[in-house]
Amino acid sequence: MAADRPLGYVTQTSAPSAASPEGVYATIADLRNHLDWSGERASSQTFKLLSIEAPDGPAAVGTTFSSSGAADNGTFHDRSEVTVASAPTAFVIETDAHLDRKRGKPWDAHFIHRYDVAPEGEGSRITYTETIERVNYVPYWLQPGVRSIFKVYVNRADRKQLENLARLAEERAGP
Repeated sequence: MAADRPLGYVTQTSAPSAASPEGVYATIADLRNHLDWSGERASSQTFKLLSIEAPDGPAAVGTTFSSSGAADNGTFHDRSEVTVASAPTAFVIETDAHLDRKRGKPWDAHFIHRYDVAPEGEGSRITYTETIERVNYVPYWLQPGVRSIFKVYVNRADRKQLENLARLAEERAGP
C-alpha cells in the first residue's frame, strides 16, 4: 500500500545543548550517530531506532539511507532521504515508513523530520518538528479525540531523544 492519503499531523519539541550550533549540526548530519542518540541511549525499549544503513560522514541533500525502529505495536522499516542540509541551522529528512504491526494491518506513512538549530547563550537550542504528511489509513492513535493524547506521548519521547542528541553533541565537542 502507498501512503497517499493526506494527513498533515505535526508535533514539535525542543531541547537546549551546551554544544555550539556547528557541533549539534555535525552530530545530526552524521546519520550513524542517530543510532546512538535515538537508539542505544533511548529511554524506551518500545520506541527507539534499531538499525541504520547509511554512508559514513556528513550527509548532504540527496543522501539516502534505510533504518528500522521499534514502535509500541511493531517494527518500522524506513527508507529516507536528506532533503535539506543547511549547516549549521537546518537538517531535514523525509521518510517513507512501513510499520509491521503486531496487531492490526500494516501502516505506511510519509514523515518529514526537521531539525532546526539556533544559537542560545553559549550553546544551542535544537527544535525538532515531525510531520506525518501522508498515510495509507488513519490509525486509532491519530483519530480525532485521541490525537491530543498521542501528541503528549510523542512530544515526551521526542524530547528525551533530543536531550540524548544534545548530550552526544556535547561529548563530541569535548571539554
